[in-house]
Amino acid sequence: MFENMKTPLVCICVPAYNAGLTLAETLDSILGQTYGNLKIFIVDNASTDNTLEIADAYAKKDPRITVVRNDVNVGGEGNFTRCLQLATGEYTAIYHSDDIYTPRMVEEEVLFLEAHREAGAVFSMAVAIDGKGREGRLYKLPAWLRAQNKDEYGFDDLFRAMLKYGNFLFCPAAMARTEVYRDRIKVWDAGNYGSSADGNVWLRIAQNFPIGIIDKPLLKYRISVSSFSYHAARGKTGPHNMFRVFNDYIKGPAAALMGADERKDYEVLVLKDNINRAFNLLLSGKKKEAAALLPGVFRPGLILYGLRSPEHFRVLVSGYFVFLCLALPVNETIKKLLWKVKFSDA
Repeated sequence: MFENMKTPLVCICVPAYNAGLTLAETLDSILGQTYGNLKIFIVDNASTDNTLEIADAYAKKDPRITVVRNDVNVGGEGNFTRCLQLATGEYTAIYHSDDIYTPRMVEEEVLFLEAHREAGAVFSMAVAIDGKGREGRLYKLPAWLRAQNKDEYGFDDLFRAMLKYGNFLFCPAAMARTEVYRDRIKVWDAGNYGSSADGNVWLRIAQNFPIGIIDKPLLKYRISVSSFSYHAARGKTGPHNMFRVFNDYIKGPAAALMGADERKDYEVLVLKDNINRAFNLLLSGKKKEAAALLPGVFRPGLILYGLRSPEHFRVLVSGYFVFLCLALPVNETIKKLLWKVKFSDA
């Protein structure tokens, strides 16, 4: 595809912490890309397992790889900021150390950005995999965006879609122009947004540039008992950090977008988060706290609004399911069954 075209340098940063179980498979998928003009930084965050040993072994085999060591653990988002500081070349991607990247992922995203010079970044969609690499849920472009029949989206479209679906963009599926990441974003803002700092990054980019989305599962996104995303979902009983992002934007750049439908979408999104929190509290034996999060599923206005879309209706049904489970004795067998139901699509 690039035989008669320039092949711009792509910087791939792989932040890693105690990734010994998955790093080799991740690096194999990066080195197996059809696009070869890569500079790869493995940024170790003071790992205590064999992550550095694996990283060093790969660096000895391939001159495109450089291993960067943090003397102390700077936190996940702090390590992402370190990646932004290392960014070089024309385009930069930050790949997670436990995911798998299909062979044409880099090539397809470079081709998109070369053909859409106005875009600041591009994403692909994803398919979930478990700890053994078995595929599960397929993440598609949200129906509301797909109906627009275009491949670039501005701030208004993306913000409205996030109000409907949450942050549906995957960090390791993103490729941005290096100047956008390094010179405009600069910091992964964990101080204000915690683990949802990436959502703020995507919206900041979208305020200045269109964002492309390739509606193909070029990323294999790992959700397993050893993954961060699994434990974050399983243990969360407080509000999702993404609501910090939403609240700041609703008071600021997105204020003019908040009509009646947008506010109702946001209300349903809050309800969905409350249901997830209630589920986790239920499995922790805290039924009273779980019940306190569920009144919204019986609110007439939300019930009527939920009937307008399959996505919102599923939220309501999940809320009724959790409410009914409050009447059950939650022993270890029931816990395992409920977790299996919750993660069966991943």
